[in-house]
Amino acid sequence: MANRVKKERRFSKRMQIKLLVLFGFVLLGLVVLLIQIAYINVTKGNTYAKQVLSQNNYDSQTLVARRGEIQDANGRVLAYSEKVYNLVLDCKAINEDADTYLEPTVAVLCEYFGLDELELRKLITNESTANSQYQVLSVKADDEEQYLTADEKEAYEDYIDEYADISSDDLSEAEKTEKKNRSLVTGVSFEEKYIRHYPLGSLASNTIGFANSLGDGIVGLEAYYDEQLQGTNGRIFGYLDEDSDYQTKTIAPENGYTLMTTLDVNIQQIVESVIAEFDETYGDDTDDGTAKHGAANIGVVVMNPNTGGILAMATNQSYDLEDPDSVIYDWYTEDEVEVMKETVITDSSGNETTQYVSTLYDLWGNYCVSDSYEPGSTYKPITIAAALEIGAISANDTFTCDGGEYVTDTEIHCDAYPGAHGLETLEDALVNSCNDALMQIAAKMGVSNFIKYQSLFGFDQKTGIDLPNESAGVVYSTSTMNEVELATCSFGQGLTCTMIQEISAFCAVVNGGYYYQPHVVDKILDEDGAIVKDNSSLLLKQVVSTSTSDILKEYLESVVEEGTGKTTSVSGYRVGGKTGTAEKIDSETGERADGLYLVSFIGAAPINDPEVVIYVVVDEPNVENQASSSYAQMIFKSIAQEVYPYMGIATTAEESTDSDSTTDDTEESVVSNPDMAAPLAENAADDSDTTLVDPTDIAEEE
Repeated sequence: MANRVKKERRFSKRMQIKLLVLFGFVLLGLVVLLIQIAYINVTKGNTYAKQVLSQNNYDSQTLVARRGEIQDANGRVLAYSEKVYNLVLDCKAINEDADTYLEPTVAVLCEYFGLDELELRKLITNESTANSQYQVLSVKADDEEQYLTADEKEAYEDYIDEYADISSDDLSEAEKTEKKNRSLVTGVSFEEKYIRHYPLGSLASNTIGFANSLGDGIVGLEAYYDEQLQGTNGRIFGYLDEDSDYQTKTIAPENGYTLMTTLDVNIQQIVESVIAEFDETYGDDTDDGTAKHGAANIGVVVMNPNTGGILAMATNQSYDLEDPDSVIYDWYTEDEVEVMKETVITDSSGNETTQYVSTLYDLWGNYCVSDSYEPGSTYKPITIAAALEIGAISANDTFTCDGGEYVTDTEIHCDAYPGAHGLETLEDALVNSCNDALMQIAAKMGVSNFIKYQSLFGFDQKTGIDLPNESAGVVYSTSTMNEVELATCSFGQGLTCTMIQEISAFCAVVNGGYYYQPHVVDKILDEDGAIVKDNSSLLLKQVVSTSTSDILKEYLESVVEEGTGKTTSVSGYRVGGKTGTAEKIDSETGERADGLYLVSFIGAAPINDPEVVIYVVVDEPNVENQASSSYAQMIFKSIAQEVYPYMGIATTAEESTDSDSTTDDTEESVVSNPDMAAPLAENAADDSDTTLVDPTDIAEEE
């Protein structure tokens, strides 16, 4: 049997001794460390604790910034924010000692605010809300009005403190009980916020816009200047200082800026009342719940031509700024609205929404800046001014109108067709609103010069007006404009623009040639009234010379005195302006729509030194024969007759008498080109009264 090899023990006694020594050193180190910690805790622990505690926020409350006001040019408030309060209940605080706090709190809240006792008890004790520290109580019968005013908040606080400073010895037993109950009311607080008010209701609604319940601007000035109006919220912080004393630090809110606009409430009211009268006169009598509308769209802009400031801007889609959703029922029946709410559509960005929401945003929009259209003959003064400026024509030139022009293979008729204006001076061409002469003028200019001045007058770009969703319109470029396009654009068809583009360009024609950026906000003020920004006069460029402007003013006055704009003459005032009639494009076929027209008038006074320009557009007037600018002219005159004296516009030495008739300009008509319209009959109009008259009752003049 083999001898076994005895294995040596691996964990020797020597190793055990070494391990014990090592353990002793570790234990000794721990003892030393614990002694050091204890020493620090005794000598410096309070200091370190204070440093840690001082970094903790024990309370934080938001101080809501007040949204800035919107005012008219005279300081009249158009929009303001009122401080209100939510009544907030801390259920957790009550339930920390429900036996003490529950009954007094419920009793006082139900007695003072008329709350439902059963619902209140359920809110406090229900498992889902018992530990909630934030429950907003509805203190009004109407669920949409849950806020308390500052006076109501103060009255409640006075109620709670009614017996606080009165000795119990001076109270009856009932009053003592009431004092105790009120002192035990717990968990009740007030959350400060602001709600937006529009004291003038629907006035200037398309321009002012509105803010939602969260204080965010949705449309109009409220949206465009949302950042400036909102301000910055402040806070109150609670903390412990280095002595462990509770301290608070307040960062005050920075309230929003005030917008002082160029709008004049009085002029705005005049404009809107005339639009409403037109709607009432020409709107259909229906029993389907919708309001009367005299046209698909009506837009009016009143501008100071020497600053670019908007004095009034209105459409026939005004709405109650306190209840903006209600506008949809002015245009659609309840059944139609219900269908819209159920219909889901996809917008241009691929986002899904309901047709109801999409329609509301359309109705909240501003036709004067967001919709583009062919301006028609109101563009003619711009064509003539540009041609004079470059020397393509002179004031002494004459033109022969034989009823139209052949441009390449396309016959384009004048409004006089099948007649003709014959030999005309340059002034006659504008007075008669002669398409034939304008086409000859454009041909002398050439495409490049026409495009150049089209751009100088701002028709290929947004104006930069301080309102959201501005459109730029559509114009030809030098590479896409040919002879036919040049001919039709000369009298305002073939290009599209917005009302704000057209009136800004026209102002430059009559104010000496100066192009101002149109704007609605004149100044931005901080809460102390200091000017933060001044927009009062933003001169961008001079597009034509003063001499060219003087010639056009003379011609435009003749248009009103003896031409197509006779019915806009206002007794005692020198008025100059231009009519416009444009046949619309059928969106489905892309061709001229039979019988659908957009008519307009733009005018300045006093024309020798303009102080105000009024532009009226009536899109598809609700009449059998839409091809008459008389509908726009009657609105213009009704507004002008009140605005001119209100503004103190200088009168002439002798008051003029209104003319008996006028020839309307239906400028666009082409026979052989399917993209253009057939010739149209002209209407004569007499609008000597301030009351709106029906142009269809006026004798027609060939």
